[in-house]
Amino acid sequence: MKKNILKKIFSAVAAVAVATVMPLSAIGCGNDGPTWTPPQNTDEYNIPQDYARTYYEVFVRSFSDGNGDGIGDLQGLIKNLDYLNDGDDSTMTDLGVNGIWLMPINKSGSYHKYDVIDYYQIDDEYGTLDDFKQLVEECEKRGIWIQMDLVLNHTSNQHAWFKAAVASAKAGKRPTTDKAMKKYVFQVSEDMPTDKGTWHKVAGTNYWYLGNFSGSMPDLNLDNEEVRAEILTIVEYWLKKGVRSFRLDAVPWAYNTSANYNQENGEFWSWFCQNCDRLGRQVYGESTPDLPVYCYNVGEVWGGGSDSIKSFFRTGMSCFNYEMAAAYNKGFSGAVNGNDRAYSYVTKQVRNQQDALAVDPNALLSNFLSCHDNNRSAGNHFGFDVAKIKQAAALYLLSAGNAYIYYGEEIGAAGEKYGDNEPDSNMRMPFNWGDASKGITTNPPQTNYEGTQELGSWASQTNNENSILTFYRETIKIRNRFPEIARGVMKQYALDANSGLGDPDEILEASGKKYLDSVNKLNDNVAIYTITYKDNTLLFFHNLSEEKDATIDVSAFAGYEITASLKTRSGSATLTGASLGLPAGAVAVLALPKAA
Repeated sequence: MKKNILKKIFSAVAAVAVATVMPLSAIGCGNDGPTWTPPQNTDEYNIPQDYARTYYEVFVRSFSDGNGDGIGDLQGLIKNLDYLNDGDDSTMTDLGVNGIWLMPINKSGSYHKYDVIDYYQIDDEYGTLDDFKQLVEECEKRGIWIQMDLVLNHTSNQHAWFKAAVASAKAGKRPTTDKAMKKYVFQVSEDMPTDKGTWHKVAGTNYWYLGNFSGSMPDLNLDNEEVRAEILTIVEYWLKKGVRSFRLDAVPWAYNTSANYNQENGEFWSWFCQNCDRLGRQVYGESTPDLPVYCYNVGEVWGGGSDSIKSFFRTGMSCFNYEMAAAYNKGFSGAVNGNDRAYSYVTKQVRNQQDALAVDPNALLSNFLSCHDNNRSAGNHFGFDVAKIKQAAALYLLSAGNAYIYYGEEIGAAGEKYGDNEPDSNMRMPFNWGDASKGITTNPPQTNYEGTQELGSWASQTNNENSILTFYRETIKIRNRFPEIARGVMKQYALDANSGLGDPDEILEASGKKYLDSVNKLNDNVAIYTITYKDNTLLFFHNLSEEKDATIDVSAFAGYEITASLKTRSGSATLTGASLGLPAGAVAVLALPKAA
């Protein structure tokens, strides 16, 4: 694949789905061999080389074991890159993702590696810097950009800096003047400090340090100039090694003890994003000219309300779209499960994009269903209902902005913790390859996990046209075919009393009604929006009903034709004249035909 323009080939997209959860024998090939041969791609398209991408979140430890010790590693990931993107324009057997978010890979003392001991090394369990170099080279061949998890809120208590700080504390030095302790947040007190946050005592002393997440993860003092200088050195180091962007851990907690934005957070993250852009421009400005930013950052901001998230966008970063994630059973999952009206879902997503663009004209939403901190969506939010899983996938993959796929989501992976005392590792289970040659991992150990991977494995789904995996592949191909989807601006449409398309506010005003479902009940079931980019407009329809078909008058978009479609249940979209037939579960993308 080319570095500046990726030439792809795309076949007519049509996914055959099932209405209910099917037994493994029905959704996979089992022992009877492949039941379906994926078609070859036939339509050519281009993917601009920028930060608008489809990202795949990888917990390296649980993805693929390359050396037989049961622990996933970089060599295992390299071996299976063809599954994510094989670099072959003619195939449809890869997912087609063009970004990888690597959860922490730095030297660490834990299984999850969010407590960094050395920011300049790869953890021994995962491999070496040479392995990372090979990963970058192989990703570049496939047009994949690497996003690295960067943990700046805290270090490990085994980091050399913190060991020096503890030594100073035990020597009775003053926290306000000692160089080592000033890199963290220390106080001297007989009793636990009453300042906000979680404090931990240095054994045998009356010194306390701030560690909001754990005593093994002491918080850094991000006001310290030496700390800030080191952060920029770390960023430059990894940019020069091929990292293109960063996922930023615990963003609000840099200067807070909650998910809310405050002025100190705003100052620090603005400083960080501006310097990342400067350093990224130095490294990548010549090879990828004319980018709006040269280091794309996406922050972990769980909540705090839309105003708080909008404020974090103002710093120059993106934020994960938690309001729409399955984690809170809202947005994508809420619409699919009937907890949210279809038109209300679109209203929220359009507002989220408008809020972000209002403070950053280059803003990209970061859409996802679940991640390593959340119960997996397939079982926890969709009850392993294959049709619902597909519907949710179509919503977030065909929405404006970046899409983040948590490894295994594309095969309906299971995994959840059943209470606060259950281990997070239950949500980070080994990828279910179903094929020993792919490097099946055995770590991390699971505790009290009651579920099973009942929707099957990669092996049972890869050659079956009805599988969740096939649906993901085909939906991502639509994203790749149309640059408008990731990069464009969304606008909401709704149905009037005659099932014609119009602006929601104008429909309500003309009807004298208060709610769109009072004008036309189909507004409860059918999500309708356009995405426009560089004067090209796509028109999207998602019929989220489990059983109700819809007929829609699309004469407001004269000349538009169905250019891509998906089905999550039993029927495909059809267009007869200006009448769009949208069976329950169907997805349709309409566009003006391209000039010959």
